[in-house]
Amino acid sequence: MIGRYTAFDFETASGKNPCSIGIVQFENGKVIDSYYSLINPEIERFNPYTIRIHGITEEDVILQPNFKEIWGEIRHYFENSTIVAHNSSFDMSVLIYSLNRYNIIKPEHTCFCTLRISRQFLDLNDYKLTTVAHYYNIVQNNHHNALEDAKICGDLFYKLLQDVNDFESFKKANNYSLRSVQRKKVEKRISNSESAVDYYFERKNIEKLLESESNTLIGNTIVVSGVFTKVTRDELKKLIEDNGGKVSSAISSKTNYVVAGDNMGPSKKTKAESLGVAIISEDDFLQMIS
Repeated sequence: MIGRYTAFDFETASGKNPCSIGIVQFENGKVIDSYYSLINPEIERFNPYTIRIHGITEEDVILQPNFKEIWGEIRHYFENSTIVAHNSSFDMSVLIYSLNRYNIIKPEHTCFCTLRISRQFLDLNDYKLTTVAHYYNIVQNNHHNALEDAKICGDLFYKLLQDVNDFESFKKANNYSLRSVQRKKVEKRISNSESAVDYYFERKNIEKLLESESNTLIGNTIVVSGVFTKVTRDELKKLIEDNGGKVSSAISSKTNYVVAGDNMGPSKKTKAESLGVAIISEDDFLQMIS
């Protein structure tokens, strides 16, 4: 079994730019250390949608250290260690982006994803952190606070480990190191930083979304721009319409969101920014409706 492990969580300002990090270290399911910091992402503008999620604004982080400045304080949590995150493909992408941005050498470690493990062992309607925590009667008071989410993730990981019979098989199937993340494209639309297993489960979740309808986006007009990796443009438009939203081809003062993929047109980006329209990523959108 795994004795010591570290759970971590990022909150982001926009895209993969972190504005806070929470880290909680465990020994046999007990907290032995923790760390929290706001992070100055050094970008001009926060995504309004992410602000609504976690409540962190540009003013909150303007005097805070950037990622490079806190790395010396948190590096030991990641070097030659076991780390855990809920939807680790996202948090790992933020970590890798930040390390690359500041030319920091990537540490060796093993990573587990409680989202993936939950899908493997549990039969729930969804696998959000709050849902799985509730299943295990883990009390959560401040969702989308990076420190609390890291603590909940670590508690959840310990609970999940108790349900594992063949630990060695489980370990082989559910971990990967930062340096060994699969680089081959599973399909033309899959990001080359995702593993096949992550892609499989993401597609399964998207298929469930495509089969369901809700009023999540009712009254919202949304423009889609760019190239997407998890869904096709047609799937994205269907998700918008099935959730009560309206798809538009042109950005105007009536536009509520622009869902931006890779290679978003610069003219659309400029117009959205000039009108104060929220630009959200593909991941932001999928989280919004899930």
